[in-house]
Amino acid sequence: MRSSTTGGVGTPAPTSTEGGGDELPEDVQRDVDLVADLVAAGFTGPLWQQTADELYAYAFKPLLSAMRRTHKLTELCAKSATPLVLTDEDRGTLYRSAPDRDYLAVLTIDVAMETFPQVLKNGGYAPGRHRGKDGRPARLTSFFYGRCGLVFPRVLQTWRVEQTDRFLRHAVRMSDGALLHALGQDGPEPVPEAVADLCDTLTEMINGLRPRHRAVWLLTADGLSQGEIADVLGIKVGDVENARYSFRDKVRKVRRKGELVIPSEIRAEWERTTKKKAVAR
Repeated sequence: MRSSTTGGVGTPAPTSTEGGGDELPEDVQRDVDLVADLVAAGFTGPLWQQTADELYAYAFKPLLSAMRRTHKLTELCAKSATPLVLTDEDRGTLYRSAPDRDYLAVLTIDVAMETFPQVLKNGGYAPGRHRGKDGRPARLTSFFYGRCGLVFPRVLQTWRVEQTDRFLRHAVRMSDGALLHALGQDGPEPVPEAVADLCDTLTEMINGLRPRHRAVWLLTADGLSQGEIADVLGIKVGDVENARYSFRDKVRKVRRKGELVIPSEIRAEWERTTKKKAVAR
């Protein structure tokens, strides 16, 4: 059972077109009659369970599709009291991450289902007023999908906070010596000034990243592979690759402006590391 069982006997939803006009199509009238039966039964028992399962099955795939094509998601959420605000990172995650889409779809349907019995008891399903793009009175399934659009922005906000909290556990500020150690420059000899300046600049840039990207680079500095970082943060390897690429792109732009110089000592260390990897293969 994926639904709330709250509710009680109330006034059945009206069976007219609520505003005059032609009679409702047969399938829509069946939905109106079904709502009346559900209200009379107090949204309990096999009929409500079957209806809730059908609504769940109907809404799930379209929600997944809308999350991959955010213009559809924007249309779906247009009437929500909570504005839908999507960052570039949100769009990227919704497009690439099937587990996140699945989780958000299930959570959205659950939240919409919690209040759906009360909405129906209050006569909220009025197919004569709720019409699709073709002007046809809405089926109960379409009406429920629309309810999902009303709650999705709020669900997304909650999910975003959960995601940020998870990354923050691994996104403490990078210490001054972390990059020196990662670059092999923390030996007994004094650190060249140019190397220290480079590490200070990169450390400041990393500490200014969003929690997800900062967590990726802190774990990278600790020597974890892309797969290991993905496992630790609960994200896809592709997300790790994107975080790394995004930061490297920022560094390249700074270098092209002449604001960042790679010292010869670091270049020499990179060459030694590259040779070691070649030998290991």
